[in-house]
Amino acid sequence: MVRPPGVADLCSVKNILIFVSAVFTACYTQSASAQDTLYKKLSVPELFKLAETNNQQLKISRTGMTIAEQRTAVVKTQRNPILTAAATASYIGDVTVFNNDFSGKTTVPMPHFGNSFTLQASQTIFKGGAINNNIAIAGLQEQLAGLAYEKNNLDLKILLAGNYFDLFKMYNQREVYQENIRLAQLRLFNINKMYKSGMVTKNDVIRNELLITNLGTAVQQLNNNIDILSQQLSIALGLSDQTYIMPDTSILSNKPQVNGLQEYLDLAYQQYPELRSAALSNRIAARHVDLAKADRLPSIQLNAGNSMVRPLTSSMPARDMYSNGWQAGVGVAFNISSLYNAPKNINLAKTQQRQQLEATEQLRQNTEISVKAAFIKHREAKQLLQSADKSLQLATENFRIVEKKYLNQMALLTDLMDATNVRLAAELQQKNAEISIIYTYYQLQKTTGNLN
Repeated sequence: MVRPPGVADLCSVKNILIFVSAVFTACYTQSASAQDTLYKKLSVPELFKLAETNNQQLKISRTGMTIAEQRTAVVKTQRNPILTAAATASYIGDVTVFNNDFSGKTTVPMPHFGNSFTLQASQTIFKGGAINNNIAIAGLQEQLAGLAYEKNNLDLKILLAGNYFDLFKMYNQREVYQENIRLAQLRLFNINKMYKSGMVTKNDVIRNELLITNLGTAVQQLNNNIDILSQQLSIALGLSDQTYIMPDTSILSNKPQVNGLQEYLDLAYQQYPELRSAALSNRIAARHVDLAKADRLPSIQLNAGNSMVRPLTSSMPARDMYSNGWQAGVGVAFNISSLYNAPKNINLAKTQQRQQLEATEQLRQNTEISVKAAFIKHREAKQLLQSADKSLQLATENFRIVEKKYLNQMALLTDLMDATNVRLAAELQQKNAEISIIYTYYQLQKTTGNLN
C-alpha cells in the first residue's frame, strides 16, 4: 500500500502552487501596467492608417515625391526667356596719341566718368524637341516617385501586418497555455486526492507539477516576446514605446471572401506599383531616344537687346554724353560634330529602351508568379484550418476519454500526458490556422497593389 503524503510532499505541492500564482500575478501586473501607461487596441485598417501618417520611412518617401515635383518645376524653366541686365561704372583716363614712329605724342583729355546700362533677352524657339522631352521626362520621374512611395507603403504595410498577426498568435498562445494551466491545476488537485488515497504514485504528482511548471515558463516567455514585438510595432507606428498594441479579435469572425485567380491577376497588371513604374520607365526610355535624335537638329533663338553707354568716344573729341542702341534678330546654331556622334548616342538609347522593355516583361512574369503563389497559399490556409478544426475535435475527445480512464485507473499517466500534449498542440494549431487565413489574404492583396 502506498504511504500517505508527508510534509515534504505537501511542501512540493505548495511550492508549485506558489510558482503558478506568481506567473498569473506577473501576467496581471504586466496587463495592469500596460493599462496604466498606454493601451491601444488596433484593427488592421487602423494599423495601416497610423503607419501612413507616422512611419519615418514613409515620411522619407513623401519627401522624395516633393523633391521630384520641385525638380519638374526647375526643368520647366527651360521654356522661359533668358533676361540679363548689367550696369557698370568706370574711371576713364586721358588718351595719349603717338605718331606712327613714336617721335611725338599728344594727350587728349577725356571725360573721366564712364558708365553703361545693358539689357539682353533671348528665347529658344526650337531645339529639336529637347526642351519638351526633358520636361516630359521630369514629369514621368515625378510619377515614378509617387509609385515608389506606393511600393514602400505596400512593403511596410505587409511587414507590419506580419508583426501584427505574430503578436495575435502570441496572445492566443498565452490564452491557450493559461487555460491549460488552469485545467492542469484542477487535475493536480484530483491527482493529489488520489495520491493521498493510495490510488496513484508520487511520480504522477511530480509529472503534473512539471507540466504546470513548463506551461508557466512558456507563459513568461510569451509575455516577454509580446512586450518586445509590441514595442517594435509602436515605434514603427510613431507611438510611444510604452504603448501596448492589442489586436482586434473580431477580425476572426469576419473572414474576407476571395475572388477568382484571374481577377487578382487582372488587378495586379493594372495597379501593382512596380508594373506601373515599369510602364513609366518604358516611356522615359522612349523620350531618351527622342533626346538623342534631337542632337542632329539645329537650335533657333530669338534675341534682342538695348544698351546705353557714356561717354561717347566715337567722336573727336569725346563727349560726355550717353549713346543708346538696340538690336533684335534670330540666331541659328548647329553642332556639326553631331553628324558622327549622334548615331552612336541614338543606338545606345535604343538598346537601353529594349533592355527596359525586356525588364518589364520579366517583372510581369514575376508578378504573375507572386499572385498565383499567394492565391495558392491562401487556399492552403483554408484547408489547414479545416484540418486543424478536425484535429482539435479529435484531440479534445481523445483527451476526455484518456482522462476519464486515468481517473478510473484504466490508463497510465504517460497516456494522459500524451493526450494533454496532443490537445495543446491541436489548440495552438487551430488558433494559428485561423490567423493564417487572414494574413495570407493580406499577402494576396499586397501582390495586387491593393492593401488597405
